[in-house]
Amino acid sequence: MGAHAARTGVRVRALRPDATAVYVHQLDGEQEPTKLRQSDPRGLFDSVVKGAALPLRYELEVQYADGSSFRMRDPYSFPPTLGDLDLHLLGEGRHELLYERLGAHPREIDGVSGTAFTVWAPTARAVSVVGDFNSWDGRLHPMRSLGSSGVWELFVPAVAVGARYKYEIRHRPASCA
Repeated sequence: MGAHAARTGVRVRALRPDATAVYVHQLDGEQEPTKLRQSDPRGLFDSVVKGAALPLRYELEVQYADGSSFRMRDPYSFPPTLGDLDLHLLGEGRHELLYERLGAHPREIDGVSGTAFTVWAPTARAVSVVGDFNSWDGRLHPMRSLGSSGVWELFVPAVAVGARYKYEIRHRPASCA
């Protein structure tokens, strides 16, 4: 999900279950919004924003069948909040400030306030962050896996201090012998 380089611009993918339409509004300039096409009935939308370049600053406009619509910064447009050094030290068991990295921490990234969520779940198949801010719907904020580290993370804009949250962790099925 998020923005990725494409031959003719930037491909944007968004997972918005139950949405009827999703548009990309670029924050730099006066471009017309780009409508994303629904590529999967479970709510995956994607298209190329022609002529755009990375890094792309944008908001998603999400529309629903009941006529409601809202705009939001895409959590997947922000880079991971843990760096290579954090992951290296965590892997060696020598990270002395792990309490500052794992959990939920208010941050400002690119002038946007939100919360960075990070959890170590090495046997997980998938992890989502759920809370009051997404109606406890695990489909809305699946977290990124940071490779073999077992760490999952996501920066969610507009989630303020005191927001209730938890992690929805899906484990791999046990292998049969």
